[in-house]
Amino acid sequence: MGLIPGGDYQFISTTTRCTAWTVGIEYDRNSWGHLLKSRVDYLVEVMPFVLLSEPAKADFWGNAKSPYQQHLYGVSVSPFGFRFLWRENARWKPYLSTKLGAIAFNKKAMSEAASYANFNIQAAFGMQFRLSDHIDLRVEPFEFFHVSNGYLAASNPGMDELGTRYGISYRLHRRGETR
Repeated sequence: MGLIPGGDYQFISTTTRCTAWTVGIEYDRNSWGHLLKSRVDYLVEVMPFVLLSEPAKADFWGNAKSPYQQHLYGVSVSPFGFRFLWRENARWKPYLSTKLGAIAFNKKAMSEAASYANFNIQAAFGMQFRLSDHIDLRVEPFEFFHVSNGYLAASNPGMDELGTRYGISYRLHRRGETR
Protein backbone atom coordinates (compact mmCIF):
# COMPACT_ATOMS: atom_id res chain seq x y z
CA MET A 1 0.00 0.00 0.00
CA GLY A 2 1.18 3.52 -0.71
CA LEU A 3 -0.23 6.81 0.61
CA ILE A 4 -0.27 9.91 -1.58
CA PRO A 5 -1.07 13.09 0.40
CA GLY A 6 -4.05 15.20 -0.55
CA GLY A 7 -3.30 18.02 1.87
CA ASP A 8 -2.84 18.81 5.53
CA TYR A 9 -5.73 19.82 7.75
CA GLN A 10 -6.14 20.82 11.37
CA PHE A 11 -8.65 18.40 12.86
CA ILE A 12 -6.88 17.53 16.11
CA SER A 13 -3.43 18.96 15.37
CA THR A 14 -1.80 22.38 15.16
CA THR A 15 0.77 22.12 12.35
CA THR A 16 0.48 23.43 8.82
CA ARG A 17 2.40 22.50 5.67
CA CYS A 18 3.09 18.94 6.88
CA THR A 19 2.47 16.03 4.54
CA ALA A 20 3.54 12.39 4.55
CA TRP A 21 4.12 9.81 1.82
CA THR A 22 4.19 6.16 2.89
CA VAL A 23 4.89 2.73 1.44
CA GLY A 24 4.06 -0.35 3.44
CA ILE A 25 2.96 -3.95 3.70
CA GLU A 26 -0.29 -4.97 5.35
CA TYR A 27 -1.29 -8.39 6.66
CA ASP A 28 -4.97 -9.10 7.23
CA ARG A 29 -6.80 -12.15 8.52
CA ASN A 30 -10.48 -12.89 9.09
CA SER A 31 -10.09 -13.33 12.84
CA TRP A 32 -13.21 -11.78 14.27
CA GLY A 33 -16.04 -13.36 12.26
CA HIS A 34 -18.88 -11.20 10.95
CA LEU A 35 -20.59 -8.05 12.23
CA LEU A 36 -23.11 -5.69 10.56
CA LYS A 37 -23.25 -7.98 7.49
CA SER A 38 -19.50 -7.54 6.98
CA ARG A 39 -16.45 -9.71 7.49
CA VAL A 40 -14.23 -8.32 10.26
CA ASP A 41 -10.49 -8.69 9.60
CA TYR A 42 -7.58 -8.13 11.95
CA LEU A 43 -4.85 -5.92 10.38
CA VAL A 44 -1.14 -5.39 10.97
CA GLU A 45 0.81 -2.88 8.89
CA VAL A 46 4.55 -2.24 8.58
CA MET A 47 5.67 0.89 6.74
CA PRO A 48 9.45 0.78 6.18
CA PHE A 49 9.27 4.05 4.23
CA VAL A 50 7.67 7.22 5.60
CA LEU A 51 8.68 10.58 4.16
CA LEU A 52 7.48 13.61 6.14
CA SER A 53 7.67 17.05 4.56
CA GLU A 54 7.55 19.80 7.19
CA PRO A 55 8.63 23.46 7.61
CA ALA A 56 12.41 23.76 7.99
CA LYS A 57 11.93 25.89 11.12
CA ALA A 58 8.94 25.73 13.44
CA ASP A 59 8.00 27.14 16.83
CA PHE A 60 7.11 25.14 19.96
CA TRP A 61 3.62 24.28 18.60
CA GLY A 62 4.74 23.44 15.06
CA ASN A 63 3.81 26.74 13.41
CA ALA A 64 6.06 27.47 10.42
CA LYS A 65 8.77 30.10 10.96
CA SER A 66 10.37 29.58 7.55
CA PRO A 67 9.08 29.38 3.98
CA TYR A 68 11.37 26.39 3.35
CA GLN A 69 10.55 22.71 3.78
CA GLN A 70 12.68 19.83 5.06
CA HIS A 71 12.21 16.07 4.83
CA LEU A 72 12.30 13.55 7.66
CA TYR A 73 12.51 9.80 7.13
CA GLY A 74 10.70 7.33 9.31
CA VAL A 75 9.39 3.82 9.87
CA SER A 76 6.05 2.76 11.29
CA VAL A 77 4.41 -0.33 12.75
CA SER A 78 0.65 -0.51 13.31
CA PRO A 79 -0.11 -3.77 15.17
CA PHE A 80 -3.70 -2.87 16.07
CA GLY A 81 -6.17 -2.62 13.23
CA PHE A 82 -9.41 -3.93 11.83
CA ARG A 83 -11.37 -3.82 8.58
CA PHE A 84 -15.10 -4.19 7.94
CA LEU A 85 -15.33 -5.79 4.47
CA TRP A 86 -18.75 -6.05 2.81
CA ARG A 87 -19.67 -8.34 -0.11
CA GLU A 88 -16.68 -10.62 0.59
CA ASN A 89 -17.31 -12.97 -2.37
CA ALA A 90 -18.16 -10.28 -4.94
CA ARG A 91 -15.85 -8.79 -7.60
CA TRP A 92 -15.85 -5.39 -5.86
CA LYS A 93 -15.95 -5.05 -2.09
CA PRO A 94 -16.36 -1.81 -0.10
CA TYR A 95 -14.64 -1.57 3.28
CA LEU A 96 -13.87 0.64 6.27
CA SER A 97 -10.59 0.23 8.14
CA THR A 98 -8.70 1.74 11.04
CA LYS A 99 -5.18 1.21 12.44
CA LEU A 100 -3.24 2.33 15.49
CA GLY A 101 0.52 2.17 15.84
CA ALA A 102 3.84 3.90 16.36
CA ILE A 103 6.01 5.90 13.98
CA ALA A 104 9.63 7.03 14.50
CA PHE A 105 11.56 9.67 12.55
CA ASN A 106 15.28 10.38 12.09
CA LYS A 107 14.78 13.88 13.65
CA LYS A 108 12.33 15.39 16.09
CA ALA A 109 9.13 15.78 14.08
CA MET A 110 7.18 19.04 13.70
CA SER A 111 9.00 20.95 16.51
CA GLU A 112 12.42 20.94 18.20
CA ALA A 113 10.57 20.49 21.52
CA ALA A 114 8.69 17.41 20.21
CA SER A 115 9.97 13.80 19.98
CA TYR A 116 11.39 11.25 17.56
CA ALA A 117 8.71 8.69 18.53
CA ASN A 118 5.06 9.34 17.70
CA PHE A 119 1.71 7.61 17.58
CA ASN A 120 -0.08 7.00 14.29
CA ILE A 121 -3.83 6.70 13.75
CA GLN A 122 -5.31 5.85 10.35
CA ALA A 123 -8.92 5.55 9.20
CA ALA A 124 -10.05 4.86 5.65
CA PHE A 125 -12.92 4.08 3.33
CA GLY A 126 -11.96 1.96 0.35
CA MET A 127 -12.89 -0.44 -2.40
CA GLN A 128 -11.26 -3.76 -3.25
CA PHE A 129 -11.53 -5.01 -6.86
CA ARG A 130 -10.82 -8.65 -7.79
CA LEU A 131 -8.31 -8.91 -10.64
CA SER A 132 -7.69 -12.69 -10.49
CA ASP A 133 -8.15 -15.66 -8.12
CA HIS A 134 -5.37 -14.39 -5.85
CA ILE A 135 -4.91 -10.70 -6.65
CA ASP A 136 -7.08 -7.69 -5.79
CA LEU A 137 -6.57 -3.97 -6.35
CA ARG A 138 -7.25 -1.77 -3.31
CA VAL A 139 -8.16 1.90 -3.65
CA GLU A 140 -8.75 4.11 -0.62
CA PRO A 141 -9.84 7.54 -1.92
CA PHE A 142 -10.24 8.89 1.63
CA GLU A 143 -7.52 8.05 4.15
CA PHE A 144 -7.21 10.04 7.38
CA PHE A 145 -3.60 9.92 8.61
CA HIS A 146 -2.74 11.41 12.04
CA VAL A 147 0.70 11.62 13.68
CA SER A 148 1.36 13.02 17.17
CA ASN A 149 3.48 12.14 20.19
CA GLY A 150 0.66 12.17 22.76
CA TYR A 151 2.71 14.51 24.99
CA LEU A 152 5.66 12.13 25.30
CA ALA A 153 7.60 15.43 25.05
CA ALA A 154 6.94 19.03 26.07
CA SER A 155 5.41 19.87 22.67
CA ASN A 156 2.77 17.83 20.82
CA PRO A 157 2.10 19.62 17.50
CA GLY A 158 0.61 16.69 15.62
CA MET A 159 -0.22 16.37 11.93
CA ASP A 160 -3.52 15.56 10.21
CA GLU A 161 -3.64 14.61 6.56
CA LEU A 162 -6.19 13.38 4.07
CA GLY A 163 -4.75 11.26 1.31
CA THR A 164 -5.34 8.48 -1.17
CA ARG A 165 -3.89 4.99 -0.88
CA TYR A 166 -3.40 2.39 -3.58
CA GLY A 167 -2.25 -1.17 -3.21
CA ILE A 168 -2.25 -4.74 -4.41
CA SER A 169 -3.69 -7.50 -2.25
CA TYR A 170 -2.43 -11.06 -2.67
CA ARG A 171 -4.47 -13.88 -1.10
CA LEU A 172 -2.50 -16.86 0.16
CA HIS A 173 -5.46 -19.30 0.30
CA ARG A 174 -5.60 -22.37 -1.93
CA ARG A 175 -7.75 -22.55 -5.04
CA GLY A 176 -11.38 -23.39 -4.25
CA GLU A 177 -11.00 -22.39 -0.59
CA THR A 178 -13.36 -19.62 0.46
CA ARG A 179 -12.05 -16.69 2.36
